[in-house]
Amino acid sequence: MIELIEVNKDNWQACIALPTSDAHRFVASNLYSIGEAQFYPKAHAYGVYADGQLVGFTMYGLGEDDETMLWIDRLMIAEPFLRQGYGLDVLEKIIEEARTLGVSRIGLSTEPENHAAKRAFEKAGFEAAGLKDGDEDIYHFTLRGVADAH
Repeated sequence: MIELIEVNKDNWQACIALPTSDAHRFVASNLYSIGEAQFYPKAHAYGVYADGQLVGFTMYGLGEDDETMLWIDRLMIAEPFLRQGYGLDVLEKIIEEARTLGVSRIGLSTEPENHAAKRAFEKAGFEAAGLKDGDEDIYHFTLRGVADAH
């Protein structure tokens, strides 16, 4: 079972020490992300736990300019836990939370060369938006049956 636990004084060092792979060249470091979250009040950093073991990191929150969208800023699964479905499990958790918040869309972006991430996003129901965030490709997930609360 996947659980997202907010980064705090007890787990931040473990989050920044998560082992990375070559695939993580596409993602900012967890240390950078935790620092970034201190300056963006809508961004929340979480350790990803599978059955009590830290396996990854994610950061997301309501859009700075559009509160009808939840934006996933980071999602990484540590090297020893890749290809075990945890990334998809995290996306499902975030989709559940978005429903609870009443947002109508989820957005994220990835490097064009990050084919593994793109496949995972598409498998979870995200679609290429045909837009760019700098050099990154933007993907959207539309929550069906969620009324625009804003």
